[in-house]
Amino acid sequence: MEKKINIVQKGLSWKDKNHVEINIKEVAHPVDKALVKALEIAHVNELLKEPLNQLVSANYGATLANGIVLDEKNFPDLYGLLRSTAERLGIKVPYTVISNEISGINAFATGTDEEPFIVISNLAPKLLGKEELQFIIAHECGHIAMKHMVYHTAGSLAKEMGGYLPVIGPVLSNVAVFPLNCWNRCSEVTADRIGLIVCGDLYKSQMALIKIVGGYTDVEGVDIQHYITQGRSIQNKQVLGKISEYFQSHPMIHKRLKALAYFADSELYYKVTKKTPQEGRKLMSTEQLNKKIDGLLSVL
Repeated sequence: MEKKINIVQKGLSWKDKNHVEINIKEVAHPVDKALVKALEIAHVNELLKEPLNQLVSANYGATLANGIVLDEKNFPDLYGLLRSTAERLGIKVPYTVISNEISGINAFATGTDEEPFIVISNLAPKLLGKEELQFIIAHECGHIAMKHMVYHTAGSLAKEMGGYLPVIGPVLSNVAVFPLNCWNRCSEVTADRIGLIVCGDLYKSQMALIKIVGGYTDVEGVDIQHYITQGRSIQNKQVLGKISEYFQSHPMIHKRLKALAYFADSELYYKVTKKTPQEGRKLMSTEQLNKKIDGLLSVL
């Protein structure tokens, strides 16, 4: 029998609004789940932790120092979203700042598993609604709960790591970037799923992603399905553009929107949320869902 996991200590599950326990690893993309497990067994985390701490300090120290920290006094409402999300994911409230050093509507989580932090752009709280902010925050907290931090940070700082690790540094810089990017794109699917479950609203979750693209533009009237169809059509015509996706750590936004729609239409989504689908609605099996997502994320 599988041993039960302590929610608070391990950060592997949370309870939804109906107090139903949900296992985070259950919603993870299979590639994401397998790689994180393999790297944990290989103790890569321990090998990278110290050089990453130094690189994080060098690259993000000023951002953290200049940013406005989320807490009960500075942004109490936004901090409340962050705190409740962290509690639901069974993780400590991550150190989080509002910063002008990332443009547009955006956020990212980095650091190490022991010392993660989140940076939110100064436009996000201004231009996103509560549910959209909930999705963005839950997405970043999902990365932390899934223990993506070390490998995400290693991927984003891979070139600089060559000078810190004589053996593994050049490998990360010149060889491992492509597979890291491939895994990273899968991990974004996982984090988006967590964002959707915590937000609880597919449309609001998708609009949060649309607003990342739209910025100041009023995108409330954008037809999401039309946007997805257009994005796929244009990308299929641009061969060199498709190849460039190998170098990207995130899937194209239109792919993330479709991946969320697939997940919301799956047996897995209703299983983990304990929601009841509309009578007569046919849901995708987990096997069908995985095939759909694999086809969606494929570059060529």
